[in-house]
Amino acid sequence: MDIQTLKIDLVQRIINSKNEALLAKVNLIFQEESENDWWDELPQEIRDSISEGISDINSGKIFTHDQVMQEAKTKYGF
Repeated sequence: MDIQTLKIDLVQRIINSKNEALLAKVNLIFQEESENDWWDELPQEIRDSISEGISDINSGKIFTHDQVMQEAKTKYGF
């Protein structure tokens, strides 16, 4: 069963269910899933690198694609 078929099957089963305890468990699973932030699962060095990039953007330390390409052409003769 592919992922889309599984999703449709689960939605249909949830819609048709009258079992409040089951629905509460499904809801709890989704709540717990949303509490797990993907950011916390990244290695520290990746988080540091992303934070540094955001800091560079906020302080204006950025280059456009055209600027980078022009520098590469000049430096490496592309």
